[in-house]
Amino acid sequence: MRYLFIFLTLFVCQSGFSQMYNTIAVDATVRSAEEGKITTLKTTIYYNVNGKMVTYYSRPDNIVIINNEKGQVSVYDKDNNSVIQSQNAYYSTKTNELYYFINNKKNDLGLAEIGFTIKDVSYEDGLTVTEWWPPSEGMKYFSSIKIVHDQENPIFMEYKDHTEMVVKKVYFYNYEQVNQIDFPRSITQIDFKTERDSIVSKTQYENIRFNVPEASEKLNFKIPADAKLIK
Repeated sequence: MRYLFIFLTLFVCQSGFSQMYNTIAVDATVRSAEEGKITTLKTTIYYNVNGKMVTYYSRPDNIVIINNEKGQVSVYDKDNNSVIQSQNAYYSTKTNELYYFINNKKNDLGLAEIGFTIKDVSYEDGLTVTEWWPPSEGMKYFSSIKIVHDQENPIFMEYKDHTEMVVKKVYFYNYEQVNQIDFPRSITQIDFKTERDSIVSKTQYENIRFNVPEASEKLNFKIPADAKLIK
């Protein structure tokens, strides 16, 4: 289940994606630290204009994850021919970093699309700070989310639960322009299990490419019909 948690962390102005690109592929390395243990995951992510995402893990090399805009996610273990399935709005590809930046939704990082509304806007040291309220069904997860922008680019997010405890922080940095898109090559996420205990994950994106020939094949991956469903 610890690996499943780490896997799912990969899945958080107007869109130009559908006009410019049909598919995108990107390599990502995720390093996570928890209780003194460091885990490294290496993946290649394929994403299309319809919001489908298929993630292939090369370390470990037995996992494939499929998810979509509806928040339907399947985690397939090739070694055991088993699959874990779930559905949650917060697993939607609309909450994924790739979706935010490729679709130019840097202003709200996709929060408005999943029902969040603006609570407050303020300005601090040249930075724009917005606070967002969740929809009613999201209040069991978060009471508010804060986003900090440096000009047009988001650099920080903070999530609070219903007790007003900070449960997650996300930092976006090392921005580079790729095909006229400002994209953060590095993202660090801190998930607080308690006030003193946390999981720190750093994602490094590399080799971003558009409309590559293998993307269609990779996006058409099918989980075998005889795969064992793990509940």
